[in-house]
Amino acid sequence: MATTPILLDHRGDPLPRSTHGASAASRRELEFWKQRALRASYDAAGNGTEYQNIWLSADRLDADSAHSREVRHTLISRSRYEVGSNGYADGIAQTYANDLVGIGPTLRMQTGSDGFNRMVELEWFRWGKAIQLRRKLWCMAHAKHVDGEAFAVIRRNPNVRHAVKIDLRLYEAEQCQTPLLPYGEVGYIDGIKFDEFGNPEWYDILNEHPGTTNSVRFSLKPERVRAEMVLHWFKMRRPGQHRAVPECASTLNAGAAARRWREATLAGAETAADFTMFVKTQFQPDSEEMQYAADFSQQEITKRMMTALPIGYEPFQMKAEQPTANYSEFHKSLVNEQARPCSMPYNKAACDSSSYNFSSGRLDHSTYYGSLDVDRADCNDLSLDRLFEVWFSVAVVRFGWLGGNPDAITAGAREHLWDWPQHSAADAESDANANKTRMQSGQVFPHQIFSDAGMDFEDELEKAALSFGIPIDELRKRLLDVTLPPAQQAALPAPSPKPQADTPVAAVLNRLNGHTNGVHINGN
Repeated sequence: MATTPILLDHRGDPLPRSTHGASAASRRELEFWKQRALRASYDAAGNGTEYQNIWLSADRLDADSAHSREVRHTLISRSRYEVGSNGYADGIAQTYANDLVGIGPTLRMQTGSDGFNRMVELEWFRWGKAIQLRRKLWCMAHAKHVDGEAFAVIRRNPNVRHAVKIDLRLYEAEQCQTPLLPYGEVGYIDGIKFDEFGNPEWYDILNEHPGTTNSVRFSLKPERVRAEMVLHWFKMRRPGQHRAVPECASTLNAGAAARRWREATLAGAETAADFTMFVKTQFQPDSEEMQYAADFSQQEITKRMMTALPIGYEPFQMKAEQPTANYSEFHKSLVNEQARPCSMPYNKAACDSSSYNFSSGRLDHSTYYGSLDVDRADCNDLSLDRLFEVWFSVAVVRFGWLGGNPDAITAGAREHLWDWPQHSAADAESDANANKTRMQSGQVFPHQIFSDAGMDFEDELEKAALSFGIPIDELRKRLLDVTLPPAQQAALPAPSPKPQADTPVAAVLNRLNGHTNGVHINGN
């Protein structure tokens, strides 16, 4: 006998079978669940057989569990293999680092003293050249793309050829790990220990790479490095994420497919070219006529020879059908997919702009440059600002700036910005005209234009004044004249004409004539 199913509420308690006599709260709760049951579902949430294989690998892990050590190290090794075996993947990684870092960012101090600003900027420039800061930032950007994250530790280096004896030592992602991670310890993941507020306390850094084969100093006991001395640059995609996987992880299979497609196409073309000719016959294999040709036999062919085949034999050649007509389009699609995680346009990824027009090139690059600006801002927050804090404190002590005590210096003395190299312009004349229009309309001002170009306006103004041999104030005035239209002054009213006095001769004639006919003589 069929029974009526029992409905349960969200706590697992049975709902009343009828709303008659039920409390108002129960009736509202029942109505809520009825409305919830009527809501439409998502196709991607279905559990039918057609979806099972598609979503078989989907999980519900949190960000740190999904980026476990095994997952990260597997993806890193495959990403490095792809970059080392696929020219397009290699070019994408290098082009990304080139466009992101370029010749390196420039420090621009923002204190109220121009002299102090220039002094700090000059010392930072000299120190950056001494430790090859730009080169190391490029390497970190490349590692961030290929490995997913880049690590650098601020360490003392007495061999630095500068008064500030600190340096950056780069580490690969596998070196930031805890080989013997305590089980169940709250706030401790592989390589990083956090306090109760989620702030990193220290990083576990191995002295050698776990994959080294030529070191006797390798130890499973990592060094605990204070968090303020570690630069950890990665892209945070999920809340609660503290480690990262390669940024090209989603397209690793696309790169492998491109190589397989290329090798299969080449093998097909080679096979068709290797067999010069086949001979087809209608005779049975055991017939007497087949004595002329054994299976897979080879015969020498004389050049420019005319010959005839026995009855029943027909020669033919294998048709070379590779590459197919859609090979180039499919290959282009795979290259474009590999470049999509970093928003790189196809013409940059492939170094081929033959299919581009001018407008499409500018549109594609606008998305790419926007992505680079986001990554540069992450670099400012996660790497450069931390590095500057440590460097400035050491420089204050070393040079005796502002009393020589970094703890007594206010935040205003540390105010600074980073000027990154300007993105290459496809149409320099169009961009220059746009900047001119924006300045003349008051939307931007020269210091913003110079900052976008990666230069300090005050420094460039001083250089220009020295080059022209004129004072800075005069150069500012001339720039104002060419940047903003001159102020419009109200027009003065035209002076009214003065009545012209009669000459003596005219006065006598007027009296004699008695102003005859109303004509007044005015003149000689």
